[in-house]
Amino acid sequence: MLAVLAGCAQVVPGRPSAAGSTDAAGPTGTAAIAAATPAQVTAATAEALQDFWRQAFPAAFGRPWRDVRQFVPVATADRRAKPPPCVARAADLDGQAYYCPAADAVVWDADGLVPQIFGRFGAAGVVVVLAHEVGHAVQSRLGVDGAQARSPATYPTILLEAMSDCYAGATVAHLRDHPAPGLALGAGERDTALLALVGFRDPVGVGPSDASAHGNAFDRVSAFQDGWAGGPARCAAMTVAEREFTERRFGSAADQARRGNLPLAQLLPGVETDARGWFTGLAAPTAPTWNAPVLRSAGQAACPTAELTAQGPARFCATDGSIHVDRAGLATQEQRFGDYAAATLVASRYALATLAALGRPTTGGAAGDAAVCLAGAYTARLIDPTGSFSLSPGDLDEAVQVLLTADWAARDARGDVDPGEDGFDRVGRFRGGLRGGVGGCLPS
Repeated sequence: MLAVLAGCAQVVPGRPSAAGSTDAAGPTGTAAIAAATPAQVTAATAEALQDFWRQAFPAAFGRPWRDVRQFVPVATADRRAKPPPCVARAADLDGQAYYCPAADAVVWDADGLVPQIFGRFGAAGVVVVLAHEVGHAVQSRLGVDGAQARSPATYPTILLEAMSDCYAGATVAHLRDHPAPGLALGAGERDTALLALVGFRDPVGVGPSDASAHGNAFDRVSAFQDGWAGGPARCAAMTVAEREFTERRFGSAADQARRGNLPLAQLLPGVETDARGWFTGLAAPTAPTWNAPVLRSAGQAACPTAELTAQGPARFCATDGSIHVDRAGLATQEQRFGDYAAATLVASRYALATLAALGRPTTGGAAGDAAVCLAGAYTARLIDPTGSFSLSPGDLDEAVQVLLTADWAARDARGDVDPGEDGFDRVGRFRGGLRGGVGGCLPS
């Protein structure tokens, strides 16, 4: 999570374990990076970040970049260590990194946070953490911290964090295309960077207006993707109205008690009823007599077993238009990430069934892309719904995680998937449906 650091005008990322495990894969960097030490990677990252902003800041904002004055690794295990900038004791930095505007310093826990991030996510994780903090230095140089002091409602904490996530996305995009000395980022590092960022999401149940709100996984990954695609100028232009943050508080004590998760035996009937109604309505103008199918158990289809199992624990059979679920497989996803991870996979199969009803192909890369996009469009109606079936806090984070770590939602009716796409692309397509609606999923 992220928390406001007492005595400082900026924010610091908190312990990555606070929001729960991302259950992510390990680093995917080069052998040279894998053999490097965390200290070597942080040193290379600090220099790469300065070099990037020396070029990017003038290009985006028409003024010269002033180098960050200090990059400060802190030996938090040494309780006698000199206090770092902006905190009273080295121990106050345990598991954290932050930007201190008073000292113009990026500071991090060199004994706990960085080794943990590097061990799990490799160089990409370290880059995301430090690039995010340098993003706050960018804000300071643009006067955003002063603007926040004058108008906190215009620049709430969650917006400042989104901006910094966006700047991190712009930075990682540059470093992937222009590798820095000692800091090669491979083709898989983009997904690894997102998984590291997911680890810093807010605890479930924080609301966007809370003073401690810094963004759920969906909002943080969205900001990173916007920076990746749009660069620093896109980040600086962010507003509260434009972001439409999806973070929500719990709507009831019962939902809070179960941490927003339903057992699979309750989840599947709810998804089935709601998704059938929505997807049936989507197809109605073209196929007025079609009704989205009920869910069947695995093994009750006219399609070859291999064709179905290749789609993962939720499956669409193009031969008879049926949808099948492997309950044990979905239960594994529910236990690993949460209930809406399973629901996302089911929604993507309803999307394939709808493509068939509309007379559109259900095989090929375009079908897989549409399945993910339509799952996002369906999910959009559940954020602030009018009916009884709705998202709980944390559900979008669960969708993000299953899309990042598995390609099942993007598999077509044969179980094939475009090998050129990755988790970043799947999340982007899901976002496109969620934000842009059905029109962007079904081009004419």
